[in-house]
Amino acid sequence: MTAGLIDRLNPSQREAATHRDGPAVVFAGAGSGKTRIITTRIALLIEQGVSPWQILALTFTNKAAGEMRERVFAICPVADKALISTFHSACARWLREFAPELGFTSDFTIYDDADQNSVIKKIIQRSSIKLDKDTSVAEFRHAINHAKTLGLFPSDRETYKSAFRDFMPVGGVDVYAAYQETLALANAMDFGDLIMNMLLLLRANERVRRLMQDRYQYILVDEYQDTNKPQIELLRHLSEKHQNLFVVGDDDQSIYSWRGAVPANIIDFDKMYPNVRLCKLEENYRCTSTIVEAAAAVVAHNKKRADKTLRTSNPKGELIDFRYETDGEFEAWWVAETIKKEVNEYHFENVAIFYRTNSQSRLLEDALRKEKIPYKIFGTVRFYDRVEVKDVMAYIKLLVNPRDDVSFMRAVNTPTRGLGDTAVDAVLARGRDKGIPAYEAARELAGEGVPRLSNKLAVFIDLIENLKLSLANLPLPEFLEGLIESIHYFAYLAKKFPDQAEDKQDNVMELATAIAEYVESNPGSTLADWLQATMLASDVEGDASGVNMMTLHMAKGLEFDRVFLVGLEDGLLPHFNSCDDQDTLEEERRLLYVGMTRAKKKLSLSAAYMRRTYGQTQANDVSRFLKEIPAKFVNILTPPGGHSPLEGLHVESPAAKNHGEGQYYEYAGEDDYSSQMIEPGSQVHHPTYGTGTVEQIETNFGRPKVLVRFKDIGLRRVEAHHLSSGSEEF
Repeated sequence: MTAGLIDRLNPSQREAATHRDGPAVVFAGAGSGKTRIITTRIALLIEQGVSPWQILALTFTNKAAGEMRERVFAICPVADKALISTFHSACARWLREFAPELGFTSDFTIYDDADQNSVIKKIIQRSSIKLDKDTSVAEFRHAINHAKTLGLFPSDRETYKSAFRDFMPVGGVDVYAAYQETLALANAMDFGDLIMNMLLLLRANERVRRLMQDRYQYILVDEYQDTNKPQIELLRHLSEKHQNLFVVGDDDQSIYSWRGAVPANIIDFDKMYPNVRLCKLEENYRCTSTIVEAAAAVVAHNKKRADKTLRTSNPKGELIDFRYETDGEFEAWWVAETIKKEVNEYHFENVAIFYRTNSQSRLLEDALRKEKIPYKIFGTVRFYDRVEVKDVMAYIKLLVNPRDDVSFMRAVNTPTRGLGDTAVDAVLARGRDKGIPAYEAARELAGEGVPRLSNKLAVFIDLIENLKLSLANLPLPEFLEGLIESIHYFAYLAKKFPDQAEDKQDNVMELATAIAEYVESNPGSTLADWLQATMLASDVEGDASGVNMMTLHMAKGLEFDRVFLVGLEDGLLPHFNSCDDQDTLEEERRLLYVGMTRAKKKLSLSAAYMRRTYGQTQANDVSRFLKEIPAKFVNILTPPGGHSPLEGLHVESPAAKNHGEGQYYEYAGEDDYSSQMIEPGSQVHHPTYGTGTVEQIETNFGRPKVLVRFKDIGLRRVEAHHLSSGSEEF
């Protein structure tokens, strides 16, 4: 049955797949066929007489588990008796079986985040802890979940005092203990309990431990580098008797430290299992040799990694393009224009755009919409549909249109002001009775001395009226900054979304950037003008078959013919939070490695000299990782007209010499715009906006930007090198 399968494996794959007894670790590089190894080994074990129900295969996502099941069943139908599952699904299944051993029944409930918040809030209400500006329910929930990721029970407080102190709010361990008691009495578990309670059983219950060890004689684990401490201990207990633990992974793709995963889990596997069989899958079948060798050269700079070298027999393919644009907006335009130009070669669904942070998607979404390119975003929603963006937009809409009751209802208690559903209902009822907008009704009620209502409404009304004054007297970007500060929105995000606050704050800052860019391109515009333009553009829906957009963390495990990796600047990649720590810096380098190795045929990297943050423009250094790519793999692109916007950074010009194998491209060369003869009144052509007339020439950061009134869309501020007059490009 499996002879044909084995014949199709290369020697390293065959060595791994045919391993029978004892522990084994397989270092499987990107695109090296690790899923094939696992599925083939399962089929081989069954063919050799192992009962399928004695086989356990674990991975991390439902998608990966589903793919593994589908592939193994296709070659070995009887394998449907094996348990191929995610860690959490497997633990849930076992806990249904052994629930009485923990005092639960088999129909226990699994609580979600909202359920967790409800329980924690009640516990805090009956304790001496006060929810104020320093503490929140979300903080306690996040801390409890983090404790479970680290494998810490409430009873571990004395042993791990320092560990708890690092992340647990004051009184948090007591809340954790009460929370676990409350869940147990309610016959409920949360997501983290699925592994923690199973771990508790394996630690303390000899009967369950013996039964589980006898049941699963062969254990296979995919993406082993992503395991955390409780998962490692769980596997140790399960495999303790037979020692047939077969793990597959790649420390170079360990990018989830914030989930408790560390590359040492796979690098040091031999220290936990001394008689381990070591296999290396170093042959990449996915990417061109240019991409493979370039990515391998980058990740080789990490010091904490297993000794291995990714290689491929695939054709050389195209060089990796590097585009260095003036700012983030031009970077996004270039990506969109390139995608459109290449559509006959790379259909939209085979194209992906990767970025380090979610907030970077806004400019890219805008550019794709303008070019009428369909897109879909993985792992999150479109920029203007994100909760934090909609919260701030509610204030903006209410200021522009005080009759907008929907925006009033969102803004009036975000952040919370003690105005619950009853208070809002009272405002809406007054509005209906008198035929006036909710805001006017709130203004009336604020002046009527209604207990527990009027004072709170008065605070909100004063806030909105003060914002109106600010709007009339401040530039729009400064106004938005004042709005965010006056409602203490960042503090609110930090309390409500402690594990996502930074990402959400970045999105709010990107909203400020959007307003600043609009004002710059549309002098004299109002907040209402920006709101209208934004809402019209945002009305374009993403498409299920469009270009794929996602963060680098979401890209792991996927592959695309064509990949654009944007924002390669210090501060973005590597992220500024990671630049001062060697471990986190190495994880950022692994992120780039993961992104590069998702590309099968063509890869483009890009960076921007200037990027707006919170409405302010700052100059950026290109990513330090770029200098780790050997020059022979890189094709540096320049804007139309042969000018390279690399002024002052000493980046290699397109004509610079190739420095040879094993060396890196160095940064040299400057721009010279002195030959550009654009003058006010000139007729020019832009590749996106069409024809127009130059009205003004400005210099930003030493570069000319041109204010052009285009025939079809009006005023826009554009780069000089994107303009042409007749057949001559500037």
